[in-house]
Amino acid sequence: MTVRAGVDTIFTRPAEPDTRRRTARRSPSVRTPSALPPGAVSPPGAASPPGTASPGPTAGGVLEELSEVLFAPLPRSDQRAKGALYLRGLIAAEGRKSIRNIAAQVGGPELAQSLHHFIAASTWDWEPVSRALQRHADNELRFTAWVVQALPVPRKGRRAIGMWGVASDVTVPVRWHLVPLGERAAGCVAAAARVCDPSTIGPRPVVLDLPGADLGPVFDRYARAGAPLLSAVPTDLPVLDRGTGRGGRLLPAGRVLQLHRMLRRPVEWTDPATGAVRRSLVGGVPVEWAGLPLLLLGQWDAGQEQPVGCWLTNLTATPLGVLLRLAKLPQRVEQDFAGSASHVGALDDYEGRGADGWHRHMTLAAAAHVAQVVAAARARVRPWTHCMVSMERMGRSL
Repeated sequence: MTVRAGVDTIFTRPAEPDTRRRTARRSPSVRTPSALPPGAVSPPGAASPPGTASPGPTAGGVLEELSEVLFAPLPRSDQRAKGALYLRGLIAAEGRKSIRNIAAQVGGPELAQSLHHFIAASTWDWEPVSRALQRHADNELRFTAWVVQALPVPRKGRRAIGMWGVASDVTVPVRWHLVPLGERAAGCVAAAARVCDPSTIGPRPVVLDLPGADLGPVFDRYARAGAPLLSAVPTDLPVLDRGTGRGGRLLPAGRVLQLHRMLRRPVEWTDPATGAVRRSLVGGVPVEWAGLPLLLLGQWDAGQEQPVGCWLTNLTATPLGVLLRLAKLPQRVEQDFAGSASHVGALDDYEGRGADGWHRHMTLAAAAHVAQVVAAARARVRPWTHCMVSMERMGRSL
């Protein structure tokens, strides 16, 4: 099956008017320094201190909108109130986003035990909140692609599967899933299936970076759904070479690419680490893998005999330049997350032991990240990697 939808506008915003329902926005107001202590957060609905303009849509307004959307699924009013406090505290707290630091920003140390129970032992389900965050972030930032990536969780010896939405100038995490101990490859596949359900992501391509995982079930699921998918694969992965037009041979992916290196062409792409425009040679070969007709994509750098990158995709009719830029999105996500995670909640900030508590904390940490980026977008501030100082000031001003 040839999948093409959603890739022709990658890295550009759609030209047609956005007809999705949005909350009315006001122009950002000019603000003077807050009379609150640095990092302190006014309670919801409180009047602004004398001499201070209302937070408006660039700060408190964004957070109130997001809290209303996220916590609507929670059955109890006290849970909704604590969720909003926790989200505010994640943005306002400096340094490690421990529950003690969060509580100190939104009510004092005596609130720490209550917030700890809300995250670690309460009964609320983080899944509906995560889905609400994904929908809200997509509506605000208009993602053109999704990235699903495995990252290590420091000090816990586990891996986490994260899903990022990618817009033209920002990447934000919207869902997390913790891979159980001892379930490396199988856990990656199960987690990937949960965070990137093809029935909810729309026609935009999904880029996978899940080393060591058996991706056959994921590709099969996307093929049945007609959803676009691209995944990094090892060069020794056996694939059936269909590029010769005959019956084909089962060969390692790297060997197939070498046999068809005459198909390579130069492609330009932007290095996420430096911002420099680079040029690589890229080739694509029709193959069959896991019973599916796919395209094998390879990248060669200058002077390299062997491909330095190898991907499989069902986007068989998409230009090679677009595919390579898609394949580089996990590097962009990793670069952005390294620069922003400490400001909204890193993978190892949660100090509890339970997986449910970790998922609740990381869901709200992702929400804090989205709130900061949406506020910056509405204020026409450049994203995390280009304007970190402005983002820090915005967080402290809530």
